[in-house]
Amino acid sequence: MNDPAAGIRAPSRFVTFAGTWTVAAFQLRRLFTRPRLALAAVGVVFPATVMLAAGRAARGRLDPDLSVAMLYALIPEAVCMLGLLVTMCPAVADELERGTWPHVAVRPGGRRALLLGTWLAAVLWTSVVAILATGLALSVANVTNPFAVAQILVTLVLLSCAGRAALFALPAVVMPKRALVASVGVALVVEYLAGAIPAVVNQVTVSLRLRSLLVAWMGWEQKLPTEMQLFVDPQPAWVHVLAVVALVAVLLTAAVVILERRQFPPSEEI
Repeated sequence: MNDPAAGIRAPSRFVTFAGTWTVAAFQLRRLFTRPRLALAAVGVVFPATVMLAAGRAARGRLDPDLSVAMLYALIPEAVCMLGLLVTMCPAVADELERGTWPHVAVRPGGRRALLLGTWLAAVLWTSVVAILATGLALSVANVTNPFAVAQILVTLVLLSCAGRAALFALPAVVMPKRALVASVGVALVVEYLAGAIPAVVNQVTVSLRLRSLLVAWMGWEQKLPTEMQLFVDPQPAWVHVLAVVALVAVLLTAAVVILERRQFPPSEEI
């Protein structure tokens, strides 16, 4: 006997999948404006400028390991974080301000497609900017094996963008009008404060996973001072990657559930 519900669920999944890609393509087209491109260019050039200044200050004798640590702080942390704040936070607020939210809300899977499509566009856009920044910065940085370092940084960029974009999805749906301020607070409290506390709470942060992967892939386990080893997790690399994937799934699911149930008063749709 055929299951009537099966015929309903399959089209729903297809509509959501197609809608997600449609929203992602639309959001990416919106990013190709002069102000956004100028901001992206600054993000690409900034790490290389800092590395050049640091190299000159050290008279060309900047330690290779210190250079990698600086590149990590500048790109997977700073560039990715700032890029995601700009691209992910306005996910719902833009629709409310333009008055297009009712059209999104009444479409089958429209809310879900809006959130997931914006997340995908934010990850793709920010990842491209950060990867270009990595290539440019490595061309002027003093590192021992630029190709190997590039592979590590690109992987960390992808994990950082996926994890932090999912994290910023929650403020975007909970308090859309103040999503940017709320996301900055979440980044400071969750990622940097809680992530730096050597306790169980830092296990659910992206920052701990990224630091641990950097230390493991660079072979710094034996070089770290004893007190610094408290800020990394010695588990295998696949555990950290799987933890980030799990965080993305949990955070996006929570954001989708909240957005599906959220009702905005008419005053917020003006």
